[in-house]
Amino acid sequence: MNVKENTSLTFGHLDMKKNFLLLICIGLSIVSFDGKAQGTKCATMNILERRMLQDPSLRQHMEESETQTQKLISTNPYLKRTAQVITIPVVVHVIWNDPIQNVSDEQIQSQLDVLNQDFRFLNADTLNSSHPFRGQAADSRIEFCLATRDPNGEPTTGITRTQTSVVGWDPNDADNIKSTANGGKDNWNPTQYLNMYVVKLDSLTLGFATFPEELTTSPNLDGVVIRYEVFGTKGTAGTGNFESNTGGRTGTHEVGHWLNLRHIWGDDECGDDFVSDTEKAEAANYDCPTFPHKASNKCGTGNNGEMYMNYMDYVDDKCMNMFTIGQSERMTAALTGPRSGLLTSQGCQTPLSVEHNDIANDINVYPNPNNGLFTIHMSEASSKDVTIKVQNVFGNVVKEISTNSNARIQVNAVNEFQPGTYFIRIDSGDNSIITKKILINK
Repeated sequence: MNVKENTSLTFGHLDMKKNFLLLICIGLSIVSFDGKAQGTKCATMNILERRMLQDPSLRQHMEESETQTQKLISTNPYLKRTAQVITIPVVVHVIWNDPIQNVSDEQIQSQLDVLNQDFRFLNADTLNSSHPFRGQAADSRIEFCLATRDPNGEPTTGITRTQTSVVGWDPNDADNIKSTANGGKDNWNPTQYLNMYVVKLDSLTLGFATFPEELTTSPNLDGVVIRYEVFGTKGTAGTGNFESNTGGRTGTHEVGHWLNLRHIWGDDECGDDFVSDTEKAEAANYDCPTFPHKASNKCGTGNNGEMYMNYMDYVDDKCMNMFTIGQSERMTAALTGPRSGLLTSQGCQTPLSVEHNDIANDINVYPNPNNGLFTIHMSEASSKDVTIKVQNVFGNVVKEISTNSNARIQVNAVNEFQPGTYFIRIDSGDNSIITKKILINK
């Protein structure tokens, strides 16, 4: 028997290109697993609801961000298919009380492997070519690496380990997990890293994450939390009562939230996940349904029924295997908006020498933001020939300049650049590539 309790908050009207009414429904679902105790699989929406009640400004930030997300997607119909592959630096914070919770490096790498397979559409269990939903399945062109450089520019394994006196963490007290002072671990710069936490949770919750908009109001709380029994595919994965969670898909699901994806049922009966190519679902799906599942449901699905195999549902790990093109576009929109800092993160690059850091500090771009007219000022101490490339968020080179580095270069692209984020890559030809981000406003 499944029991579901919903509470919802409505953001209100958002004027979109097609003048449709957009509602953001946020709910807490409590379910009973067949043969298992009651508990929530994902506490993301419950925690978001609590934070919005504590800080009403978060509601406005999310509403404004959703408007921008929909606008970006509607005006860039091939958003993800033309985008460059984006690599996100990851730091894994292992917080343990009992040594069994101190998961191995091998188990951590197994979770990174799953993320890279799932987000690049390389998972072995993907839908076969004849499946009706195969045409919607997508390579998100997002990859993940364990950080090799920490926020101070020093070498790192991308893993921190913290022994704590806290026996178990309650998701309702999730903030303390990301607080060194309270027995957890402060997150690394959330604009430059994906912070993943591996912990013991008191309830049956598998994990939870923060949304991109929360960076504005609570950057210190940004990150993904996953219980140690469902993290990765090795070691403790699938132990205890979590034998259906041996595939590392909790990580895929929660990172999906972190990149602005919602549950496919919109956390309400026939709710909206803001993605056009995921079938409307009556509620969360569990266990391992048989295709087609809930064909012609009350939400209006066709003969193929609900897309229960989507990573943003609640089925067993072995039965979820896809993101859609629409979800991929939405994640790209997050990476060009609230999480755009990741596009220039140095977290996965070899730590720079002192000399290289000095060069990077001697390169300035101003004004920033600007209207397309800006100056690049490089160190007068160097006389190397350099190549300057200006790229848009899709990796396309929109302007290229060759010059000597002891110069001030004025760039006038007022009539060339559209408003948005751009990246200036300065290459001196000796593997010394410096990247600066600029914002064009008009």
